[in-house]
Amino acid sequence: MQLPLILLFLQLWGNVEVSLSQNACPNLPVVPHAHVSAVTKKAVYQQGNIAHFVCETGYTSFPPTKYACTENGWSLISRGRCHLKPCVLPDDTPNGYYQIISGEEFVFGTTVQYFCNEGYHMVSKDDTRTCTLDKWTNHVPICEPLSCDPPPAVGGVIVKGLPDNDDPILPDRLLKFSCEGPGKYVNGSSVLRCGQDGQWNHPFPTCENETKQEEGCRLNCDSAPSDCGTPPHLADGDTKGTLKSQYTHGERVEYVCQNYYTMEGDPFQTCNNGEWTGQTRCLKPCTVDRELMNRHNIAFRYGYQDKLYIAHLDWIEFICTKGRRTGTLLMRPQCIDGVVNLPTCQ
Repeated sequence: MQLPLILLFLQLWGNVEVSLSQNACPNLPVVPHAHVSAVTKKAVYQQGNIAHFVCETGYTSFPPTKYACTENGWSLISRGRCHLKPCVLPDDTPNGYYQIISGEEFVFGTTVQYFCNEGYHMVSKDDTRTCTLDKWTNHVPICEPLSCDPPPAVGGVIVKGLPDNDDPILPDRLLKFSCEGPGKYVNGSSVLRCGQDGQWNHPFPTCENETKQEEGCRLNCDSAPSDCGTPPHLADGDTKGTLKSQYTHGERVEYVCQNYYTMEGDPFQTCNNGEWTGQTRCLKPCTVDRELMNRHNIAFRYGYQDKLYIAHLDWIEFICTKGRRTGTLLMRPQCIDGVVNLPTCQ
């Protein structure tokens, strides 16, 4: 009597297993960048079970993705798409700017790099920030003004143009040097400019004694100073006023540079006992046109000109027209005497 009951029970249990097997959903749906939540995860899914998908770290979805197991397989309840989690815009830094150097447009994993404006330098240790789950890494970098060292206090040297109250000497400030008392002359450039890199464009001049011959001539000695002929030609520049064929000792002429050219040194040449003395030079501008930018896949960040002239020591900023910046050149190069190294995007 017991044996038939046991056989009947085994037959009924087998039918239940077959029924469960037939009702199970064998394979989970594939949801990119997502996995089944721990609460709804099962070894075997039967009719009526719900699978709730959760996005991977750094991704977000609304609405969430849900599937239901039915007799015909998995049925979609709500469809979402896991996309990279957006970040709030990174903070700007005063006197500077940032550019994306890695990742998508302000989403999880994106890295930005900060740069300082012309005339400023970065004093922060880290210049990059990365978008994480809930914030940007690192603090906003700080850009402080560049400044040039003040000239040394040397007796007999007169300096004009220094800032008041010992304020910093900022880029583009000009200092003019002269000598105190008779019998002295400026040895070096009499006009110095503080550069954008915080360096002077010439060494500081000194005051030297004039030669014995010049001193004797001022005392009406027998050897009178010689006159000078036409002043020397200045490349990419010209003289002011009408030229003469002969200049007496001590006379001077003033030079100007062509448009967009930058003068380096003293704008004057002086007749000194038959010779013209003075350091004058015109530094070339840089030219960037549309054809050149197209070869590098870049464009002006500000403005829409097809051609631009950039003066010596000036900066110009570009953006990529396609792709991303390659190589080590920054998107903000400087013009140095007619040469500007352009970045490339690919």
